[in-house]
Amino acid sequence: MFAELKKAMWVIAAVGLAAGTSPTAARAGETGVQPDGRFIVGQEAGKVIGEYLNKVSGRFGALAISNDGNAAAYYICQSRLWKNCDDYSLEDSGMMSIPSGHLAAKLAEERCRGVTGSSCTVLFINDTWKRPFTLTQ
Repeated sequence: MFAELKKAMWVIAAVGLAAGTSPTAARAGETGVQPDGRFIVGQEAGKVIGEYLNKVSGRFGALAISNDGNAAAYYICQSRLWKNCDDYSLEDSGMMSIPSGHLAAKLAEERCRGVTGSSCTVLFINDTWKRPFTLTQ
């Protein structure tokens, strides 16, 4: 269990370094949106982030996290197309295609709300950070 968390933190830090930023560790017990606007992710949600980043590589998807920072959920498109993320009804709609990561974000938010029963925030679309965050120790 500790090894999974350590791996998740390493993957998150590696992605942050590649993006030019890096999450720092915060004290346990301070999770969620803070009064100063920082977002602190709890250990269980950190594990889900690590799992998501391992699976999304080279694919389209999104991850959403509860606003208390303790739970996360993700959706990874089965189709590897850049558009329409498994919603094949959009192919024949004549509408402009929507990038898969943005469709996955809506699905990840729905899953997150279903798991937590509360508001959720999209943290990643594909493997790109949408909101900076910090991990608890």
